[in-house]
Amino acid sequence: MHEPGLLSPEPSLAVMDGEMETRPAEKPAERIYLVGFMGAGKTSIGRRLAVELGYRDLDLDRQIEFAARASVRQIFERQGEVYFRDLEYRCLRATLDEKQIVVSTGGGTMTFQRNRELMAKAGVSFFLHPSFETIVSRLSSHGRRSRPLFQDEAQALRLYDERLHDYRLADIEIPIESGETAAEVAARIRFLL
Repeated sequence: MHEPGLLSPEPSLAVMDGEMETRPAEKPAERIYLVGFMGAGKTSIGRRLAVELGYRDLDLDRQIEFAARASVRQIFERQGEVYFRDLEYRCLRATLDEKQIVVSTGGGTMTFQRNRELMAKAGVSFFLHPSFETIVSRLSSHGRRSRPLFQDEAQALRLYDERLHDYRLADIEIPIESGETAAEVAARIRFLL
């Protein structure tokens, strides 16, 4: 069980006016949380980063689906968002029992204070930040249909704008260029650990 005060020191890193300021931690974070909007690349980058670090890879939405025995869309349709967010918090809290894990969170995970507080205490969070245009180009029409909060592009842009403030509360912001691969972004994150 997780005990307060037993976590390794976190790196002190920030993006300030496009300049990266770094002060390395004594040892790498045991829990790494990737946050950002749907389609930001959290799952593919998380998978790649976990392999490079020799950490376990956990996709929070897949964990929720496994726990509920239903897809995210089905959970939203049948039990509603409040039920989904409670299950999301319980699955996120379960990561405290693990070490050496990369967690790819859902697009809304960082927008809830209790989730932000948990991640801040347990590890280091990275905001994966491609442009909205890049996100839209990554999401096929099938990908959009499987995401309950992506109704149409205009609505998704409003949601993206609403969530940016919360995403920027992550420990480290990682701007992502449109042509950058998951391997390239994972390498940049690894360098910062």
